[in-house]
Amino acid sequence: MRCFLVWIWSTLWLLCLSAVDAQRIPLRMGYITTITGPFIGSGGIPAVDLALRIINDRDDILQNYTLSYTDVLDSVCDQTTSLDRFFELINRNTTYVSLLGCGCSPATIPVAEISHYWNIPQLAAIAAASVLNDRSRFRNFFRTLVSYRYVGASVGVLIKHFGWKQMSIITQDESLFTGVTNNLYRYLSEQGLILDRYYVTSGESPSPYFDRNEAGYYKIIHINAYQDIGYQVLCEAYQRGMTGPDYVWMVPMWYNDNWWRSSSYSSANYPSCTDEAMLEVVSGIIGWVPYGYSTLQDESIVTLSGLTSRMYLDNYTAILQEPAYENITQLGFSGVVFDGMWAIAIGLDIASKKILSGNDSGCENVPGDLVPLEQFNYTNTKLGCIFKQSFSEVDFLGITGQVKFNENGARSDNVILYQQYRVLNGAPARYSFGYVSFETERSFFAFETGESSSTLWSDGVPPYDGFPVTGITTNSIALVVIYDVVAGIGIIFAIVCFTFNVIFRKKRIVKLTSPNLNHIIILGSVLLYICVFFYSFSSTNKTIQSTFCNIRVWLFSLGYDLCFGVILSKTWRIYYIFHNPKPKKKGVKDWVLLFIVLLIISIDIIIILVGSTVPQSRLTSFEVAESGNSQEINDEGKVQNNFILVCNTRVGTLIWLGLSFGYKGILQVLAIFMAFHTRRVKVKILNESKETATFIYINSIILVLLIVTEFILATRHNTYSALFGLGLIIEASLFLGLIFIPKMVYLYLDPKGEKIFAQSAATSGSHVNAIANNSTIDNSSEETIANLQKRVKELKQKLKELS
Repeated sequence: MRCFLVWIWSTLWLLCLSAVDAQRIPLRMGYITTITGPFIGSGGIPAVDLALRIINDRDDILQNYTLSYTDVLDSVCDQTTSLDRFFELINRNTTYVSLLGCGCSPATIPVAEISHYWNIPQLAAIAAASVLNDRSRFRNFFRTLVSYRYVGASVGVLIKHFGWKQMSIITQDESLFTGVTNNLYRYLSEQGLILDRYYVTSGESPSPYFDRNEAGYYKIIHINAYQDIGYQVLCEAYQRGMTGPDYVWMVPMWYNDNWWRSSSYSSANYPSCTDEAMLEVVSGIIGWVPYGYSTLQDESIVTLSGLTSRMYLDNYTAILQEPAYENITQLGFSGVVFDGMWAIAIGLDIASKKILSGNDSGCENVPGDLVPLEQFNYTNTKLGCIFKQSFSEVDFLGITGQVKFNENGARSDNVILYQQYRVLNGAPARYSFGYVSFETERSFFAFETGESSSTLWSDGVPPYDGFPVTGITTNSIALVVIYDVVAGIGIIFAIVCFTFNVIFRKKRIVKLTSPNLNHIIILGSVLLYICVFFYSFSSTNKTIQSTFCNIRVWLFSLGYDLCFGVILSKTWRIYYIFHNPKPKKKGVKDWVLLFIVLLIISIDIIIILVGSTVPQSRLTSFEVAESGNSQEINDEGKVQNNFILVCNTRVGTLIWLGLSFGYKGILQVLAIFMAFHTRRVKVKILNESKETATFIYINSIILVLLIVTEFILATRHNTYSALFGLGLIIEASLFLGLIFIPKMVYLYLDPKGEKIFAQSAATSGSHVNAIANNSTIDNSSEETIANLQKRVKELKQKLKELS
């Protein structure tokens, strides 16, 4: 009913105007828009006509003039066609005092770049390319449609706000859209975020986008194109299962109403999806629209036109029902066109008043005549200058808000609204959920009142963006448990050995093998067992893992040096005594062996300290892709890149570890050399010499295993930890087992230690003297010394008898 009354009112109003117009001077303006092409702007024609009806009925605007256009030319949203249409206008017999055009941005740009040569002001109502802000190129250009200068960056602000790290954008190769993509890429790059860019040539299918391998990596996808391509992309996405709650699709929210229907122009060349399917796809889509595209939300505010936003929409809807507009598609932001028409009228009115008052301030030195508007011609540069000044002074409250042009001929563009399609009564409606504001030194996103993540997403959580999450893989729990239990048992065994060494230290069998040095072996073995814990367990925290790596090096080196240092020193004592024996050769005391052990440890400590101090070699954990399982889908359905933390990937670190292991290898070679040269020694009083030699040979194999593991298998975390831990357990167990288990057996079989001397008769006197003079015997009781001397005499007597 309301629409019918508005139509009656408009008809009567038009009849009244016809009588008034006869007394007014006609002014003509050119009107070029996109009636056909990728974007349809014909929905602005009813808005222009409505504005002209009201303007021409007013006595306070363009008094004594009637403003109109002769016809509407179609730019087809094409550069070449738009230029052809402009020259068609210019070459007519009619002189146009202004130009409303030329539709979409690609069609507007070439004309705006040259229109000033004809001294006519050009105003665009549906061209938003940010490049049009360049005043040095577009000298006489104005627009009521807010520019896209901040749109790209606003998308980046939104991406950052929701915690997304990557997105994909499908861009039509038009300046309107490429500028948005370039600004978005620049913003995301500065923030360290990822933008996948795919460009679609106008008139071609966007389907190849989905055939790329990269397409499956992104869940946040922005369609930065006209609605015909937008329809094709979303329909294809539906058919490929790339819609629904797991995906976030973004589109410009200035698409025409019902663009998603199969009956719309958007689907003319792509009728592959039903309305039901597209309704499902569109529901939940989000998008942007610069502030100033939509009509005022406060429907009680009366604008300069005398209409409120509600009244305007009712009038616009009513006019669309007239037979003259039956084939016209409604324009979603027709209010901008309505305000654009008003801006032209007000600009011409300001110019008319300046001419009547003879005010050519600022243009007095410009050639040309100050003549009335109806006498304007394209060569009158003075009037062209006044037109530019007058349009720059336009400032009024329009249907879409305050219309005022800045130095670039554009409206304020620092606020970008964000909306979401929500299905209401079987049809999608746009709901504003927030906005991005750009201020002098900051930009931010804020929700509208009553809106939040809960109203935006079904579960209240922003969907996953497809960016691979980082997973730090730790060692197998079975490996950790098994190795830690075995290491714990080893420590218990070490405690048993320590107890045995303390309790039975005065027994001959124990005393003869330097119990003080045995304490050092026990301490070293315990350190090796403790080291197993740090090799079996791995952390997901880089700092903790770096600490573990450094602890490993210290525990392994100290434990190994303590144990092997004692073994090496004892081997050296045997070698010293029995290699090139002499009757007067003195024995070696325990403090000499202790000094050798300390020297061995000191050298290794210096190597470790230097390596830990130098930044290039310091052990620091780094993420390395896990071998054999670098990527997977985790339990949350997210792509997960699996990494392990390793500490020996740098060249400096490898050199340092090479020096440490090389030093241990040199000690091993020395031990093998001395063990080989004392292999024929058979003196039971040295009841651990054979065990020591056995350990040296076995330890050589273990050391090679550890070196291979450290330098080759470090990136295979379970294998690395298992083999290195196994080597540590074997070494520690050998140190303790080969030293203490034979003593425990001997002590059980010979508690007093008498048999050990009875089996040494085959040894020469000089050898026995050297043995009797070693530090262990020097520290023994007088009784033991007397027994040994007595035994030596007996042996010498037997030798004389034999000779």
